[in-house]
Amino acid sequence: MDIADLARQSSVSSRTLRYYGELGLIRPQGRGPGGRRHYDPDSLGRLRFISRLKNLGLSLQEIRQLNEAFDRGDTPAMLDELKTQLMVHLQKIETRQRELAALERDLSKYLKRILHKRV
Repeated sequence: MDIADLARQSSVSSRTLRYYGELGLIRPQGRGPGGRRHYDPDSLGRLRFISRLKNLGLSLQEIRQLNEAFDRGDTPAMLDELKTQLMVHLQKIETRQRELAALERDLSKYLKRILHKRV
């Protein structure tokens, strides 16, 4: 499929696909008439994987590291690295949730004090 087909099927713009190519996240299998990039069907699956990881909070650099391990045929190492990265992100989220809960308590207390002074 050409870059336009892949963009349409993956809901990712052609520009983003070219950028992902520059980062080494996906690779065209070659070029067709007019120099258009052509991709194999596995590229669509890889884009879905990239999208899932981005939605989970991984950076493109982290995703590239996982892709490199996968491309070397080292799936167990990639899965171990993914597990580590997800655990780090989960810890960051848990910390942020505690911080936000404390902020919410502080804001509520302050608001009550302000409302109490107005009465």
